[in-house]
Amino acid sequence: MMRIVTIIYFVCFLFNTRANAQSILGRKVSLNIVQQKLSVVLTMLEEKGEFRFSFNSDILPVDSVVTVKENNISIAETLEKLLTGRFEYRQSGNFVIIRYAPLELKLLILEAVGTPELYTVKGQIVDKRTEQPISDASVYEKFLLVSEISDGDGFFVMRLKKITQPISLTISKENYKSTTTHFLAEVNITNKQENSSETFVNGNLEEIAKTWIGNALVTAKQKVQSVNIGGFISKAPFQFGLTPGLNSHGSLSGQVVNKFSFNAVGAYSAGVDGAEIGLVFNIDKSDVRFFQFGGAFNLVGGNVQGTQIAGFFNYVIGDVKAAQITLGYNHVGKNFEGFQVGGVYNRINENLKGMQVSLGLNAIGNNLNGFQVGALNLITKDTRGMQVGVGGNVVNGKSTGVQIAGIANINKESNGLNMAAFANLTAQTARGAQVGVLNYAKTLKGLQVGILNISGENDGYSIGLVNIALKGYHKIGMSTNETTELNAVYKGGSKRFYNMLMFGINTKSSTKIYTGGLGFGKEISLFKSLSLNPEISSQYVYQGDWECVNLLNKFELPVNIKINKWFAIQGGPSVNVYYTKQQTAIGDYGLLQQKHKDFSFKNSNYTGWIGWNVGIVLL
Repeated sequence: MMRIVTIIYFVCFLFNTRANAQSILGRKVSLNIVQQKLSVVLTMLEEKGEFRFSFNSDILPVDSVVTVKENNISIAETLEKLLTGRFEYRQSGNFVIIRYAPLELKLLILEAVGTPELYTVKGQIVDKRTEQPISDASVYEKFLLVSEISDGDGFFVMRLKKITQPISLTISKENYKSTTTHFLAEVNITNKQENSSETFVNGNLEEIAKTWIGNALVTAKQKVQSVNIGGFISKAPFQFGLTPGLNSHGSLSGQVVNKFSFNAVGAYSAGVDGAEIGLVFNIDKSDVRFFQFGGAFNLVGGNVQGTQIAGFFNYVIGDVKAAQITLGYNHVGKNFEGFQVGGVYNRINENLKGMQVSLGLNAIGNNLNGFQVGALNLITKDTRGMQVGVGGNVVNGKSTGVQIAGIANINKESNGLNMAAFANLTAQTARGAQVGVLNYAKTLKGLQVGILNISGENDGYSIGLVNIALKGYHKIGMSTNETTELNAVYKGGSKRFYNMLMFGINTKSSTKIYTGGLGFGKEISLFKSLSLNPEISSQYVYQGDWECVNLLNKFELPVNIKINKWFAIQGGPSVNVYYTKQQTAIGDYGLLQQKHKDFSFKNSNYTGWIGWNVGIVLL
C-alpha cells in the first residue's frame, strides 16, 4: 500500500512540476517573422506571452537575423527554433531565463541506501556524449537544501536527513543543460515543504565578485554553486552563520533567501526577506527587505527596502528604498528613495528621491528630487529640491529649487534660488535668482543680486555695485548738472532694468564736492532712435568730513537721442532730495544745501530742488 501511495505522489509531483514549468514556456503564440533581428523577435515574444526574458547579452546572438513562420506553437518550441538547441530555458516568476548550455550532463547513481533519517547517495557526473567525468559540477536536492560539488573524477557523496518525499537530484554545470533525476527512497510521504520554493531575485554573484571585498570573502565553493545553479533560489526561515564558509546552509547559502539571518562574524546569502544581523558584515547576492545591520559593512547585489545600518559602509548594487545610515560611506548602484546619512560620503549612481546628509561629499549620478546637506554636493544632471553645501553645490544640469553654499553654487542651468557667500556660476541660462558676492550667467532671465554681476546676455534684472552684460546693455556716460560740473556713469544690465555706478566732482573753490553712488534705470523706447530713461539714484556727498552722512537722492527723466551705433546725447530734468547733518563748511569745500533750495521739509536736515542733466553716452 505504501508503495502505491508513493507512486501516486511521485506522478502528481511530476505533473505539477511540468505544469508549473510550462505556465510560460507552454503558452502558445503565432509568428510570421521574415529576416528580423533576434532581439526584435524576443521583444515580440515578451509582448505576446506577457512575460520578460533574462539573459546575458554577451552570449546570446541578439543581432543575428532569423525567420520564423509558425502558428500556435509554444514559447519553448519557438525558442528551440530560434536558438537551435544551444540554450536552456528556466521559468522563475514572470521571467524566462535563457542560459547558454550546448552540452549535456548525465548522473550515474552508484549507491543509494539508508533510512528516512539518514540517506546516502553516491554518484558520478559525466558528459553525456563523451562519458568523461565532470569536475566542479553542482548536485543539489532543492527541497532539503543540501548540495555537493563533484571532485576531479566527477564523484560525489551526498547525505540526506529527514526525508519526507521523493528525492530529486539536480546536476548543473556552466555551459551544460541542467538535468534532474527523480528516484524513490523507502520513506513515509508527507506534503511538500513550503520553505523550499524557487523564486526569482535580482542581483548575481558576478556583481558581488566585482567588488574586491566580495571576491575576497565569498568562498570558492559558493562561487562554483552560483555559476552552476545561479537560477535556483530557495527560501528558508533561518540561517546561522559564523563565516561565509561556515553556516547552516553550507556552500548552498548563496542560493537561499532567509527570513532571519544571524551572523556571528559574517555570512553570504542569496538575500533577506525579514531581518539580518551581522556582528561584523553581511553579504547578500540579491534583495534585502525590512532590516539589515552590519557592525562593519553590508554588501548587497540586488535591491534594499526598509532600514540598513552599518558601522563603516553600506554598498548596494541595485535600488534602495530605505533609511540608510553609516558612519562612513553609502554607495547605491541605481536609484535611492528615502533617507540617507553618511559620515563621510554618500554616492548614488542614478536618482535620489528623498534626503541625503553627509559631513563630507554627496554625489548623485543623475537627478535629485529632495533635500541634500553636505560639505560638497555634486549632481550630474538635474535637481529639484534644496541643496545646502558648507563648501558648495555643483549641478551639471538644471537646478530647480534652492541652493545654499558657503563658497559657491555651480550649475549648467538654474530655475530656482542660488545663495552663496561668494559666487553663483551658471554656465547656460539662469531663470531664478542669484544672490552672492559674484554672480555669473551666460544668459540671465532672472535676478542677480551681488557686488559684481556678470552675464553674457541679460534679459533679466541685475542689482549690484558693478553689472556687466557682455552681450547686453552696457554704456558709459559723461555729463554735467546743476550740482557737479563733471559726472561719469557706467550703466550695465538690460534695457528693462540696469544698474548705474556713478561718480561726480565739482572743483570750484568754496563749492568743491565729490560724489559717488549707485542707481537704477530703465530704457523705454519711444521711436527707433529716441528713448526715455527714468532713473533713480543715491550718492554720498563728500564735503571735507567723512564722519558726516550726506546723501543726495535723485529722480531723473532724461531723453536719450541715438546719433549712431556708438554715440548718443542725453538730457532732462531731475528732482533732488538731499539729506545732511553737516552744517559747517570745511576749507574750500562747499555746503550743497546752501547752493540749492527750491523747497524745504519739516526736518531741517532735508533740502530739495529741481535740477537738470545734460551729457553724452557711449554705446
